[in-house]
Amino acid sequence: MRDDLHIFVQPNVCAQSTEFFIQHNGAWVQRFECVQIDEGTAPPVAMSLGPIRVQDLMDKLWSIGFRPTEGSGSAGALAATERHLKDMQRLVFDMPPSN
Repeated sequence: MRDDLHIFVQPNVCAQSTEFFIQHNGAWVQRFECVQIDEGTAPPVAMSLGPIRVQDLMDKLWSIGFRPTEGSGSAGALAATERHLKDMQRLVFDMPPSN
């Protein structure tokens, strides 16, 4: 049996939410089932994604405007570092010769 999974995301501005559409082996997932479990019992896995599919989901969320809240590798931190490096290069390499 093939394992063909596609996740689509789109913003719903009116509802102020993000909608997820999941297609698995040609069928559409309608909703997740909520179940009660006994205390101390391990919860059931709702969905399991491999690294490639997780990256694809992250890319799709990025494409509709979601960004990490904070992180050392965030785009904002990298841009600030690049600006600082350009400033330092300008100071060092664009200095007028001293007499």
